[in-house]
Amino acid sequence: MSHPDYEQTAHDHAALLLLLRPIGTQIKPKTVSRLCERIIKAGSRFSVSDSSGSTREILARFVREHPVENNDWGDFQTHRRLLGLITFGKYDNQAELNELCRVHETLKVKYGNTLYDSRAILFGPLESNGRHEPPSGCTTPSNFKTRAVFYADETCPDLETQTAEYLNFLFWILESKRLERSREKIDRVSLLLAPFEKKDFIGLDLESRNNKKRCVGRMTKHLGDLCLQAGLPADALNNYNSAANILQAVNDWLWLGAAYEGLCAASVLVLYPNMCRSLPLQRNSSLQEGSPSKQRRGSQAIATVLPSPPSIEIVKASMPHILLPEEISKKYREAIVHYSKYQYAGIIETEASFKATRISIEQNCTLQAASYLNNVVLINLPLSEQEKIDRFTTLSDLYTSFGFDRKASFCLRLAATRHVSQNNPNPDWQQCYNLMLQATSGFKLSLDPVDMSPDGQRGWPAIQIQIINELVAAANRMGNPALATRHLTFLLQTMYNHLTSIERKDIALQLQNVSQQCEGAPVPLVLDSGTVIPPANLLNIPKTKSFILRNMQPHLQPQKIERIKEDHGPFLFTPINFGSLERKNTSKSKVDYLWVEGDVCEVSMQLINPLPFELHVSNMRLLTNGVVFESIPESISLPAESGPIAVTLAGRPKEIGDLEILGFSTHTLGVKSNCRLRHMEGMLHPQYTVEVIPALPRIDVATSLPQTASFSSGDNIVTSASISLYGGESAECTITITNIGQVPIEMVELSVQSTLDAVTESKIFKWSEENLMTQLPLQSGNSASLTLYLFAATDFVASSIRNDITSSTCLSQPNSLMSHSGHSSLPSRLSSPSHHMKRQSELTSSFRSGISSHSGHSSLTSSRLSKLAVPLHTSNVIEGQLRIKYSGGAGLTAGYCRTSSVFVTIEMLASVQITNWDVLPAET
Repeated sequence: MSHPDYEQTAHDHAALLLLLRPIGTQIKPKTVSRLCERIIKAGSRFSVSDSSGSTREILARFVREHPVENNDWGDFQTHRRLLGLITFGKYDNQAELNELCRVHETLKVKYGNTLYDSRAILFGPLESNGRHEPPSGCTTPSNFKTRAVFYADETCPDLETQTAEYLNFLFWILESKRLERSREKIDRVSLLLAPFEKKDFIGLDLESRNNKKRCVGRMTKHLGDLCLQAGLPADALNNYNSAANILQAVNDWLWLGAAYEGLCAASVLVLYPNMCRSLPLQRNSSLQEGSPSKQRRGSQAIATVLPSPPSIEIVKASMPHILLPEEISKKYREAIVHYSKYQYAGIIETEASFKATRISIEQNCTLQAASYLNNVVLINLPLSEQEKIDRFTTLSDLYTSFGFDRKASFCLRLAATRHVSQNNPNPDWQQCYNLMLQATSGFKLSLDPVDMSPDGQRGWPAIQIQIINELVAAANRMGNPALATRHLTFLLQTMYNHLTSIERKDIALQLQNVSQQCEGAPVPLVLDSGTVIPPANLLNIPKTKSFILRNMQPHLQPQKIERIKEDHGPFLFTPINFGSLERKNTSKSKVDYLWVEGDVCEVSMQLINPLPFELHVSNMRLLTNGVVFESIPESISLPAESGPIAVTLAGRPKEIGDLEILGFSTHTLGVKSNCRLRHMEGMLHPQYTVEVIPALPRIDVATSLPQTASFSSGDNIVTSASISLYGGESAECTITITNIGQVPIEMVELSVQSTLDAVTESKIFKWSEENLMTQLPLQSGNSASLTLYLFAATDFVASSIRNDITSSTCLSQPNSLMSHSGHSSLPSRLSSPSHHMKRQSELTSSFRSGISSHSGHSSLTSSRLSKLAVPLHTSNVIEGQLRIKYSGGAGLTAGYCRTSSVFVTIEMLASVQITNWDVLPAET
């Protein structure tokens, strides 16, 4: 037998074998499939009443292919004989009907040695509806000796009835054969032979005692097969047991193994009637196109109602030769050992091992089942590549059924390689890829990158890398660059830590080349089989070292407008905060600052290029969720093996509410990737949440005074102004406010912040807020101005502690921000020596002219003037911030504003100092 049938079970020893075959080209495959399902459901198990009035349970097995060579083994095991044939065809005229009849008769001749009877189901013109003979104008040929059933369409209202009648007819033919064999004289039975034995018995004396026993033993075993098919398991057990005793005595090992297998099959049929609850449309897979495992798995099972398993004690009393569960495995093992003694019985041995495995699985004997499958692997058979594929896929299915996933995947991988081996005349890379894809799970390889995270790494990386590379090769050979790109991206991402630097470079370059045909995208790929390949993203190329959200610039940061609370009476404190659980944000990733609708918001990152060549990363954008966010694309080129390089990603929120920052997207090596923080190593949070408030206006501030070269630190400072004033001198500073945003300014509040006391501050800084209010609202692009009045408020009386004017304090300003002499950064009017001398001479002459009129006090005057002649180099610097708080639009309605500050520096120069004075008596 050159065509193994790996789908056989022990129950098939008791089944009538029928072939379902479409003929002609007009009938649709879907129609054939539906008809076959109905026939299987109706006839897989049926009951008949024999001549004694007893009811027998008869099984039928339906296949779509059956090699003629397998019929040659019908004498060795009768369940291998094809007993029935049902064909399906469609015709429109007499010529087509004649052709269908001819093809049907050809099939009958092909299987004529074993075929009992056949049926032809034919679909003709509409006038044949409901009748079982050809319509008017069409007749079957005279040489067509088969009963045909005619229908107009596939509804076939009495198909099940016709099937039952046909199967019942086959049973009675089988029963007559059994009775005929049972009545033969024991000393005149013929010698039954396996196909390869015919040449071994040529010239031998068949009349010898041993050969006569051999004839009797083989015929007794053959009778047991017929009894089992005829629904008489008790008689079958008796015949198998008698045959085994006879065959063992003459060392007829091949047929002894068949007798043992018959004992096991009959025992299993009685003890495990539910073992085959699902009876799919079976076919001999050796002649199928495509992957038999795929077709087998895809076929729909037809459920049948089976009896409950009987009690072993009751059965043992009525069937003394039935094997106990533990004896079944022992006898099967003995049968397999006997088969192994014959080179040409390798397929029989293989099929027996598969049947023994299924029984062990039913008995929950996992290690025993694995032992039988291991024996299958060791059997060396001259098989075609397709038969090797069938063998490995069957091994995989059985290993999977009892949890040996790694061995199952190993067998699937071998089956995949057979599809594209050098010996395969029709290499099929598509089937190779499909089987390779199914093999991934057994190696703990998931194609979802989330399942392959470094924290949850499972399996054997070296094997997983090899499997992925084989998937890439198969995808390339079948002309699917999208799949190849996806698998290379997955390989580079999930196995990054297990690849050497050379492997990383090679895979990256390979990915770059493949993606030129079809770039990668972070979307699932759906195969023709319905399998979904999850998206894969490059998270390590480039590698992200840090990801930090930036607050807005200080002068753009929104602030809550403080409202003066009304006094509603006594203040009551309670530790219970009702509703706080709903209002409080418990997310640790929510930042403690705000972003503003329509304004540019930024995230700073540091990227590392681990590859030994320059990496160009384009179209980098922030990934967000929640409110609408307009990301601004960014591109960067990272040098080879470069360290952390700063990158800033920005965008504008277009709505108000909570904005979730999930990560960022990249386009590198021809692959678009969504790099989410929750999938990246070393990130502080899986995402960030920031609240977006309504849009606020933006302003630009300019002054009419020169800016200060340097000044003390302050908040929200956007510009500065500086001036030098003599004590008692005043000046004006024009401040221009321009609305550079899109929101009109409806509210402006001015205030000064300094360390001066309130009285002194009000003397130095003055403005007219009413004048500014008249210019509101300030529309986009418009400007408003206000005048800031500056006054040098000084104390002209010097300290009386010391008379040395050069060391005394000119002004008493204990609350000034900064008090020092000769501030170098200011445009001081004391910076020129000539200016100092000029101011000194003017001051001295004025004093002299005023005193000369007072006679009698020249000595006193001279003494005072000698002290005043010392130059006045002292000065004080007053610093303050003019805070401009402004708002408008929806931001104002929501209660938010912004603050910009102008840093004002006033250098106060000493104009005159009174260090001492005398009171002169008046003249009387």
